[in-house]
Amino acid sequence: MATSTTTTTPRRGPLSHIVDALRLDNRQLLLETLSHDPRLGDIYNQPYTNINNGGDSAGGFIQEDIGVGGNDNNKSTVEQQLIFGSADLRRVILRQVMNSKKKETKAKKSKKHNVTCQIEEEEIIKDLNDELKLLSSSDSSNHVTTIVGDEILSPSGDGSAISPYNNATSTPAGSNPFGHSTNPFGDDDNDDTSSSTITTYILRGGGFDLPSLSAAALHRRQQLKSSSSAAASNRYHLQQQQQKQQDKVFRFIFVPRITEMERAFLSELGVVDDNVSTNTPSSQAAAMNCFESLPIDLIPLDDDVLSLELTGGSSANYGTSLVVNESDKSGGLPSPSAAACMRHSNIEGCEADVADIVARSLIKLQLLNRGSSSDDNNDESSLKGAIARVQGLGPLATAVIDRMMLLRIEEERMEAAQAEEDMNNQYDIDGEQSGGVINDHDEVVNAADGVEITTHTRTATSSLKQQNDNDTNSTPTSPSIQALLVIDRKIDLVTPMLTPLTYEGLIDDVLQIQVGGCVSVKKSIVEPDDEDGNGDQQEVILPLNDSDPLYAEVRDKHVETFGSFLQNQAKALKESHSQFTNRETARDLTEIHQFVKQIPVFTRNLRSLTNHIHIAELVKSAAEANSFRQRWQTERSMLESEPCYETLEDLIANGEPPYRWLRLFCLQSLTSNGIKATRYDSLRKEVVQTYGYEFLMVLNDLEKAGFLRKRETFYMDSMATPYSTLRKALNLINADVDPSNPEDAAYVTSGYAPMTVRWVQVAMKGYAGLDEAMKELPTSPLHRGPLVDIQQQCPAESLSTALKRRKEPSLGTFAKNWSSETLSSVEKKPVMLIYFVGGITLTELAALRFLSRSSTFPYTIVCCTTEIVNGSTLLRSLSC
Repeated sequence: MATSTTTTTPRRGPLSHIVDALRLDNRQLLLETLSHDPRLGDIYNQPYTNINNGGDSAGGFIQEDIGVGGNDNNKSTVEQQLIFGSADLRRVILRQVMNSKKKETKAKKSKKHNVTCQIEEEEIIKDLNDELKLLSSSDSSNHVTTIVGDEILSPSGDGSAISPYNNATSTPAGSNPFGHSTNPFGDDDNDDTSSSTITTYILRGGGFDLPSLSAAALHRRQQLKSSSSAAASNRYHLQQQQQKQQDKVFRFIFVPRITEMERAFLSELGVVDDNVSTNTPSSQAAAMNCFESLPIDLIPLDDDVLSLELTGGSSANYGTSLVVNESDKSGGLPSPSAAACMRHSNIEGCEADVADIVARSLIKLQLLNRGSSSDDNNDESSLKGAIARVQGLGPLATAVIDRMMLLRIEEERMEAAQAEEDMNNQYDIDGEQSGGVINDHDEVVNAADGVEITTHTRTATSSLKQQNDNDTNSTPTSPSIQALLVIDRKIDLVTPMLTPLTYEGLIDDVLQIQVGGCVSVKKSIVEPDDEDGNGDQQEVILPLNDSDPLYAEVRDKHVETFGSFLQNQAKALKESHSQFTNRETARDLTEIHQFVKQIPVFTRNLRSLTNHIHIAELVKSAAEANSFRQRWQTERSMLESEPCYETLEDLIANGEPPYRWLRLFCLQSLTSNGIKATRYDSLRKEVVQTYGYEFLMVLNDLEKAGFLRKRETFYMDSMATPYSTLRKALNLINADVDPSNPEDAAYVTSGYAPMTVRWVQVAMKGYAGLDEAMKELPTSPLHRGPLVDIQQQCPAESLSTALKRRKEPSLGTFAKNWSSETLSSVEKKPVMLIYFVGGITLTELAALRFLSRSSTFPYTIVCCTTEIVNGSTLLRSLSC
């Protein structure tokens, strides 16, 4: 009998223990940050205790000996109104941090059909409130924190807040599932005196989203102004309102951290952190402001994909009209988010900020690698968790590795100083443990030296230990990360411009996968027979990750095969069900009991299969359209270095959506070493006439980022170009690949292998004989040449010192040697972490998974990235 793979539990990845520790750590950090009342002082300057029966907490601490404890009836209620800087950040926090347990909500478990986005997210926040209440009952604080609602700062930048589910400027009180008004400063004489409200802004930190900071400061000012003017007509009421005004708290939480530049920026807008300021509170009527960092950086999207999710929020946050073109949307869905990393580094010139946040996330992973390392050899570098072999391709990759090694030096210096202090002074006279409390001032002063990483990642390591203690299946033989390859997005700008042909890539192309790894679709698409009649107005959120076993199987299938694959799954599921329900076959009580236990699993599998069949029909019909085929043929011609200027002119004349057209325009430039000046000027004129003069700035930014180039000198189209050199050297085109039974990663686009994936394959054998190809890659001022290849040592050393040592063997040879030394009796491959700085495409993800599954590839691949990108999100980020 055929069996359905949808009923089996997917195999976890080799770093599942680290992934689970990150999820636990992120959730605990969020819970403990929200449960803290900022009016009691800085969370880092209070005595702490642990909620896990004496063990280390998963990334945070809670307060001890503050106020009345033990009895919830004696505790006041602190209501928090969450206001997110962008819809993207809200989605990440809600669906990847708050809901990090990857369990189905009660609504999904109890219903056969899909639940709407609003119902599901309301349940997530209710569960969060339950955990906050449990957390407050386990400590001795005198308050209970409750989330009373959440909103998003308006993309228009006018300081208003909008509902996550409609375009209204305020959430109606009746639609609030928590029974409270969504206005934290509502004029209500009957307010409970034991309740107070904190307005909490959750913003993207690190300098990646300054417009949301400006909008938050404006929203705060408007809230203070509106509450003051409402009471101005009544003297008694004015005195009462002034007292309430003094109790108002505006809390600014920055993910993953606040920079000094952001502090100065908010100070210019009249918002100063009252926890560190020695002056009078900055706001009117003595309202309090406080700034906090929430060090959540790496978000596990899958067991083999970790992402910083560095989006700048919705592109419209920048106040432009460039992304509000309805012709550039699919099915009326919101415009896709803008990737922030490329703009931040290439347009705004802030490479150091990007390198720093990526390097800090690598330090965290190596500390977790230290906690999971199980090597029996005496290699001191392994025992310290440092990834032994490190390579980098591209200038930003070099900057990341350089910063990472400097942070390692500083981390070891701090650990040595801490160990010496602990030995000399274990406890002082007051019983305070030296080194047990981290002073926030020291953290701010030494943030550039890596102290922030040291203070937080120690708790992240304890999350790994706690996870292993709770997981009965965890064994001390969990593989650690043996190799790291950092790739700068700039070495391959061609791949993001291409149309993917895998199931996951087509979903993104047609329906636009949202930040956090989910897709929002109209309910009528996945439930066309729904009798409710509101399917066109309601939207459901479908997770696209390995929590859905069926999706994990089908996501990397080619467009020619995923339809038949889903049909076979449907037949297998039907056959499995009909065989048991056959009345002619006798069943004993054990079999019946087993079947009853499998009914929820069967229902979940059936719902998942039904959803994907409907989505597959939608994306396949889009892939069979003439416009799609023409676009693919044009891309293939450009990849063969053929000029397609007439096609570009025809497309713009026919009203092709702007960013779809720009993808082809950039692809033509990248594969032809630029565009002739006369052609460029002619096409630019048509762009302005068709899409508007605003796109002059877009074209200028694309030139600055390297996507477009105008050739001023005489240059024949038939001459060799940097791309043609790379195409031949790396064998990028493989027209003979069979998508139904692929033997090459080029199947993901029906014949073109992503350039980054080819470089990964080259790294296994070494770079000998590719001198001409290497010359075509961008180089770094820190190091001559585009390639950095080092072996990390213990104690840590600088990049310049590491480069002076002899050249190491290829990564493939390193893997072979490592396997022969450590896994002689176990058939497992070492783990290589590939970190894309500037974003990874779903096309590259599918190709790298193909390599990882291959028996001839020496590593199991785990991908890290600053964000998931495609051609549209990448170009939008550069046009904000």
